[in-house]
Amino acid sequence: MKNLRLFSLLFLSIITLSCNKDDDDAIDNTPAQEAAFQAVINGGAYSDYSYIVGVYNITKGTNGNTLSIDIADINGEMITLFLNGTGGFSAGTIKEMGNIDSNSFTTYTLIRQQQPQISYFSTSGSATITNNRQHPTAPGHRLISGHFSITASSIDGNNTTAMTGSFTELDYVD
Repeated sequence: MKNLRLFSLLFLSIITLSCNKDDDDAIDNTPAQEAAFQAVINGGAYSDYSYIVGVYNITKGTNGNTLSIDIADINGEMITLFLNGTGGFSAGTIKEMGNIDSNSFTTYTLIRQQQPQISYFSTSGSATITNNRQHPTAPGHRLISGHFSITASSIDGNNTTAMTGSFTELDYVD
């Protein structure tokens, strides 16, 4: 009888120790999807412009507290989403345009139109990170996904535009 109690106690101890808070943070090894960025820009010199990624580059700040997502499409239009450190970069984080973090970095969006040459800077809106996971096959890399809805205007204030869209599985060095 004593061995049965000892065995039961040992069994319960093993179960308790094997359960861990980190179980919820398990590595997602699902295959990486193709990187995508798509947006619709409307207003100013844009008219329901469908923006689809041609090339992109994500730069993580040297302090690890910022991400700059720079995207160009096949027509030479360029977008920068600069995300400061407020709230981090995990799933569910909302990045408000104009927010200034503790390091004085401001979250903003820059839309650079090729023809006519106009730069639009965000005036309101947000970007929401829906996923940020380890790359399943590239050690030291991460895949970030999210969506956004942003209003922007030109420096002179003569042009305003709105942009909505999403980004999926964009790869960056952690």
